[in-house]
Amino acid sequence: MKSPKYDVDLEDAVLNDNIPVKYCPESKGFWISGKNYEAWLDSLPSWYAPEEILPYNQFEDFVPSPFDGKAGLCPECGTYLSRIKINIKQPFYIERCLHDGGIWFDNAEEWKILESLGLHIKIHEMFSSRWQAKVRQHQQEMINRQTVIDKLGEEIAEYVFQL
Repeated sequence: MKSPKYDVDLEDAVLNDNIPVKYCPESKGFWISGKNYEAWLDSLPSWYAPEEILPYNQFEDFVPSPFDGKAGLCPECGTYLSRIKINIKQPFYIERCLHDGGIWFDNAEEWKILESLGLHIKIHEMFSSRWQAKVRQHQQEMINRQTVIDKLGEEIAEYVFQL
């Protein structure tokens, strides 16, 4: 199985001590097959539901992978991977095969960011138009909020928001 971003074979690895992945030693990216991702989701306790935080201008220190701008092919079936943008301070893309459900991360830090946002268990939802609309609405609300703060100052703006 070849890396979607580099012409090398993927190697077996494990993410978070329990998710089998295929790792690219050159790009440092990894592939989670759709079956392994679903099996991992099914193994989570029913009470596990981390708070969902929609992405917007977080993680200032994150630096996207140099391979992030490059389109990739599914290592399992060879179709183009669908991409979604994660809009943090320095945006990055996550890629998914719409045919077999596998997911490509350009580096482990992207997975950690999704974990901290509570989105690592919602990756399939993130590719839906409904979720994308929800994120766009949230981002517009945050832009509008910042505009009010910039115009009125933080103290008065907070008072207005409480009304």
